[in-house]
Amino acid sequence: MKPLVALTTLAFLGCALESPSTPPQPTPVWVRSHNHSPVDVYLLCGSSDARWLGTVSEKGSEAFEIPAGQPYCGMGMNFFVVVRKSGRGYWVGPFLPNRGSSVDLVIERYAGLSSAHVLSAE
Repeated sequence: MKPLVALTTLAFLGCALESPSTPPQPTPVWVRSHNHSPVDVYLLCGSSDARWLGTVSEKGSEAFEIPAGQPYCGMGMNFFVVVRKSGRGYWVGPFLPNRGSSVDLVIERYAGLSSAHVLSAE
């Protein structure tokens, strides 16, 4: 059992280490909405620690950022989108952004069919 604990600890430490020459950068989130209502967008680690990113206007687009100091989320990150007209909320995710990647969030007319995709930096 001890080798498993040591291996897990090393894996988490390896993910947490950053090169001192390149400070962590925020992760861009590009949002497109096909919904007929303004939509509030929240970011969560798993299903907790909700952070409001902003609001996307009806059939609009917006750019948000996942802050550079956001801790690594092993469970995967999720968006929670709330359609203002109906007051209903929907989960989108999970997704795991990598260093230097961006996230494309598409909010569909029926928000329950929305999707998030991690786009690699090239």
